Amino acid sequence: MDEPPGPFRCHGVQAVPQDLRRLRHDLTAWVLSVGVDAGRAQDIVLASYEALANVADHAYEGAGSGVVDLDASVHRDRIEVVIKDHGKWRTPVVDPRPVSVRGRGLTLLRASADRADISSGEAGTVVTLAWDLAPVHPS
Repeated sequence: MDEPPGPFRCHGVQAVPQDLRRLRHDLTAWVLSVGVDAGRAQDIVLASYEALANVADHAYEGAGSGVVDLDASVHRDRIEVVIKDHGKWRTPVVDPRPVSVRGRGLTLLRASADRADISSGEAGTVVTLAWDLAPVHPS
């Protein structure tokens, strides 16, 4: 049986839209390279990018003042993506409009991943996302 592909690691990415979009594209390429079907790959990238966007929106005061780290790995039975910032969570601004598209990021994360764990502390926030894969059976 072949070994799983190597991990995808990208640390110190500026938490600004253009850099996060580039990271999303690189993650997409990695996910597809490990043999994940297109539908599952879309879920992985969607949830991961939502977590990255949350870093840009909530982790740092001032635009472009912080960085984010992303580690993705494939295992026999799952893909795991860990996104970490080094900031302090800012309370989101509540949109006074009766209908808002903002504020649904965590719901989207949990709906797109099989498991989502979010922990916040003095050193930053860590989002761990996992997707189950079909078990790999030896030929």
